[in-house]
Amino acid sequence: MPHFLTCRVTKWLPVFTSEPYLRIVANSLAYCRERKGLLLHAYVVMPTHVHLIVSAVEGRELSDILRDFRRHTSKAISAQLAADDNRLFLYVLEKAAEKQKRDDLARKVWADGMHPETLISDKFYQQKLTYLHDNPVRKGLVAKPEYWLYSSASAYIGGEVGPVDLDLLY
Repeated sequence: MPHFLTCRVTKWLPVFTSEPYLRIVANSLAYCRERKGLLLHAYVVMPTHVHLIVSAVEGRELSDILRDFRRHTSKAISAQLAADDNRLFLYVLEKAAEKQKRDDLARKVWADGMHPETLISDKFYQQKLTYLHDNPVRKGLVAKPEYWLYSSASAYIGGEVGPVDLDLLY
């Protein structure tokens, strides 16, 4: 059963504003599709968050796949921020990790919770798909959903695959 969910960056930091960070998410989604059993039905990567419509192949747990996705991207994003010497974002993420009081967490890239919603009807699925694809338009980033590169909108609207292959539901 497909789920709509959102992965939000801690403190709504605009991490996904340049190619290296966008690629981290795209590459990780592709890896999870190819190797972990993720079925990626739709996505959009916004500057502060990622919306997904996903499910898992039979025999795999979606929660395990998403945990691994978040863990891997956290490390990769932290490394990229360090390479870019983005001291402000690193400081905010380190302070957020300190509040968690976990010895294994140096930086907290993702906020807690993803608020998954099970898409139990075609109408609800279409509503969430439209919401997801229209997000860059509502935020004034592009004029049309299919213009946003890090989104599945172009695959649904024009049949053009973006940076990540999809498992279309229709």
